[in-house]
Amino acid sequence: VDAIFGLHVMPNIEVGTIGLISGNGMAAVDRFVIDVEGVGCHAGYPNKGIDPIVVSCQIVNTLQTIISRNIDPLDQAAISVTRIQGGNTWNVIPTSSQLEGTVRTLKRDTREFIYKRMKEVIENIGRAFGANVKLNWFPGPPATDNDPRWVEFSKDVAENEGLKVVNIPPSLGGEDFAFYQEKIKGVFISIGIGDTYPLHHPKFTANKGALIHSAKLFATIAKKALIV
Repeated sequence: VDAIFGLHVMPNIEVGTIGLISGNGMAAVDRFVIDVEGVGCHAGYPNKGIDPIVVSCQIVNTLQTIISRNIDPLDQAAISVTRIQGGNTWNVIPTSSQLEGTVRTLKRDTREFIYKRMKEVIENIGRAFGANVKLNWFPGPPATDNDPRWVEFSKDVAENEGLKVVNIPPSLGGEDFAFYQEKIKGVFISIGIGDTYPLHHPKFTANKGALIHSAKLFATIAKKALIV
């Protein structure tokens, strides 16, 4: 296989339009789970325990300083804590809590740095409060890497098919198509589906008029890529 092409819907771009970007267009995706173990006690006597809820709050707030104070402001990255779980009643400080979330990066160096910095920050917060804290890291796909030659090829094909082509900014959404791009040069194309709710929103919907454009575009790309 000499070239590979992928496609993803893009809200708020009109039907009949595709979006292209050279280089890293979508982010590397990593998942993390943080286990916090403290000492449970009566909520009326917090001095008798080590509160994992307080430790968790400190972790959430401090993780955001990695983005705001350790990463170049011109770089793009995100750390999102998406789940906090701990405790089961109103008058007991629990023994443990757990946090889960994701890290999104466009650069390999930034990806490696954030992991190391998160581990450092989390372990030292735990040490400061006397809690045992563990970072569990689950690496996902790398950033997509669109080959400039195939981006230009896709642009020419799309315009010849009567589609409008726009340059799109990098996105911190992730895409496992990037695993293919580690081995095969190609491009990941965004297809406009009109105004709608954001991706993953429960009310998201796609304009089905985009289907015919997508099918024609991919069929033509396949034919022409074989003869270039």
